[in-house]
Formats: sequence, C-alpha cells, structure tokens
Amino acid sequence: MGGPEGLRSPVHEIVNALWRALHDLGSAAELGEIERWGFSIHAALSAPGREFHNHDHVVDLLADGDPLEVIAALYHDAVYIQVDQGAPRSMKAELDQVLAHEPAGWKVLPAAAKPVTGEVLAVFGREVGDVVTGTSGLNELASALVAALQLEDALTREQRIAIAACIEQTIPFREDPAPELRDRLARLGIAGDELEVAVKRAVRVGNRDVENFSDNDPGRFLDNTWKLLPESNPALHAPMVYTVRDYRAALQKMEGFLAWLPADRVFHYYDDEPAPSVHARRVARTTGNLQLAVRYLRAKLYSIAIVEAICEVSGGDVPIDYFMGGMKAQLASHQGGQMKRIEQFLAPLPHARDLDSALHKLLADGRASESSFDTGPSPLGAFLHASVGEAEVMKGVEGARRWWGGAMDASTFLASQPAKPVAAIARAAANIIETRRDRLFALAERLER
Repeated sequence: MGGPEGLRSPVHEIVNALWRALHDLGSAAELGEIERWGFSIHAALSAPGREFHNHDHVVDLLADGDPLEVIAALYHDAVYIQVDQGAPRSMKAELDQVLAHEPAGWKVLPAAAKPVTGEVLAVFGREVGDVVTGTSGLNELASALVAALQLEDALTREQRIAIAACIEQTIPFREDPAPELRDRLARLGIAGDELEVAVKRAVRVGNRDVENFSDNDPGRFLDNTWKLLPESNPALHAPMVYTVRDYRAALQKMEGFLAWLPADRVFHYYDDEPAPSVHARRVARTTGNLQLAVRYLRAKLYSIAIVEAICEVSGGDVPIDYFMGGMKAQLASHQGGQMKRIEQFLAPLPHARDLDSALHKLLADGRASESSFDTGPSPLGAFLHASVGEAEVMKGVEGARRWWGGAMDASTFLASQPAKPVAAIARAAANIIETRRDRLFALAERLER
C-alpha cells in the first residue's frame, strides 16, 4: 500500500514506536542510537522458529498504552532462549555481561549487580548467582536486562524500573503476582502515587500480552495457541519431515498444559486495574476458550492416536506427510492435477448424535488461518468426531493414554476402538501409502471381523 498513510514494515513500526516513545518521555537519545536499538529488537524478533512471539505480536501491543508501556512491549519478547536456541545475536553483547549459560539454565553474573541491571534484578526478585530457566522467567528477565543496558543513558532510573516492572508482569500463568511486584518496587524506593501507577501499568501490560485468551472468537484463540506449538516443539519446524509421533507428542504437551491452566492465572487484577467487570468478562471468556481448546485438542489427539497405532501395526512411525498426503506447501505448488490426500478416500459413515456444533465446525472447517506446519482443517478429527461422537472420542483419548503409558500395545488399542471408522481410515491410508497397501487393507479386514 503506497502513500504517506500506507502500511509500514515491522522494522519501521518498531523503530518509529521506540523513537516516538522516547521523544514523548523527553529523552535526549540520539536518532542513531534509537535506530540501532530498534534494529536489534527487530533482528531478535526475526529469529527462525518464531510463530507467535514475533513482530506481529509486538506490533499488536503498541496500539494502546503510555510511552513506558510501548517501550516495555517492544522489549518484552526480545529474548526467547528456547526458541532461538540461545541469545539473539543482536543482543548478545549486552547479555554476555550479565548472564552465562550453564547446564541447568542461565546464571546471573556478578557484573549484573551494578545499579542499572541490579535494579532490574530487584524488580524480578533475583540475585547474583541465581540460575534462571525458561519456566522461571528467564526470557523476561533477559529482555528487561537488555532494555536497561541499551536505554541506560536514555531514561531515568524510575523510568527504567517502570519498564522492567511491565516486562516482569509478562511472566505468564502465575497466581496473583502484582502484590509481590508492589513490595519489590517499594523496596527500590518507588512510593506513593508513583508506586500505584507503576503496578497498575505493569498489570495492564501483562494482561494485554495474553489478550488473545479472552478472544470472542474461539477460532482466533486457537489460531494463536497453534502458533505456540512449533515454538516449544522444534521437530515441527520441518513440516515435510516431522513424524506422526512428533506431532502427537506436541499435541499431548499442549493439551496437558491447557487442561491444567486455571483462567484466573491468565489475567490479573490489582486495585481496580482493570475494572472489575472487564476482569470478570476476561476470566469467563478465557474459561470458555480453554474448555473448548482442550476438547479440540483431545479430538485431535484421538485422531492422531488412531493414525499412530495404524502406523505402528503396519510397519512403524512415518512422517505425517507420508500418511496424510501432500501438505499445503506441496498442494500449492503441485502441477498436473490434484495431489492425493487421505480424506479423499474416506468412506462416509452415519453421524453420531452427540456432536457439539462449535467443536465440529473447528475440526471440519479449521482454525482462523493455516499454520506453517499444519493444515487448518482436521479431516480425520472431523471424520472420527462425526462418526463415533464426542463421548467416544473422549473415551478413546483415555484409552490412548493407557497405550502410551505402556498398559497395552497398539494392536490392543486399535481393537478396543469402534471398528468401522478405524477400518475406514486404514483403507483410506492404503490409497496413500503404496508400500503398506496390502498390510493396511488386511488390517481393515481384521478390524471389521
């Protein structure tokens, strides 16, 4: 889109947002410095493997908030050690001063005790010598340390502390973290109205970071959830290569987490921030989204369990592409006719009665958009959900857990499932996997005897 009102690329959005925020705060930072800091943020967010914690997520957070919130939003996901396979190159010089990688995590170095970074440690409740991991706030701490080091001469002490507080509140899924943050800020000498404003600002940024959990559209919520899968499962970075078992393991991990997650650990509240009615709506909407997401993931888990068991008894694990047919990238580039997909060969079966329309629509029509590693619709999930019903799907997932836990083998698991739908999938797969064609047709016959 051209013209002065046209859309800007992410690097322009980031640099311009940082420049405006620093200008509004009265910072004396020079333009060249601001560009360098903005470029380092952009480079960090550009790392391969970032599906959710990328430019789009950060730019979305820039629409609202005061200048300190904007700066916190720009930096809060800059470091993502697990996904980036280490510190971002554009920020390595800063991080090497304060953190060192060890087998158990990242150790806070003595140099981090100097005032500018020592205050960040205090905001996070950390000390020199602590070993921090990805599940205990490593990425947020590292991002806040980088922000403090880069902006050391551009902002006041109070402004840097306020930004660190905002980033600290983006550590997700904790139980009421704001009161502890308030106490730590008070020990740093932040007092009176300034203290209350700082805590409320931080809570606001933390809530905005997870806003998608309360989305009114479950499809959009699942869309963002799906983007987290490859970030925590590196095997999914190779869409044509990852196996059925790789995919099942990723789904199982996500299902287990969302089934555990209480909605009141997603959004937080502190002294009328946000308004009680807003907080209640977010928690209620999140509760509904989490419940639907868990049911969706269990339907997906059931279908991949059937696929994994069929693979196991017919010769072993395979790339998921080998079982399902062409993935979206292949479909887009395929020349000379339609590429085979397993759903093209599924024999129709009567529908069960206990079908939830919202869940079935998500399975059949797909999430809000495609992902880099998966198709939006779930043809086998929709087929099984429709043919056996939701109660049988959920029962089947529990049977699959027993199989995965070693209580039975793949053949026993398959034999315990509704025969006609499983046999239909085996027959459909026989039309895709020529090397196992005879074994798959024989399996279908055995199941229906």
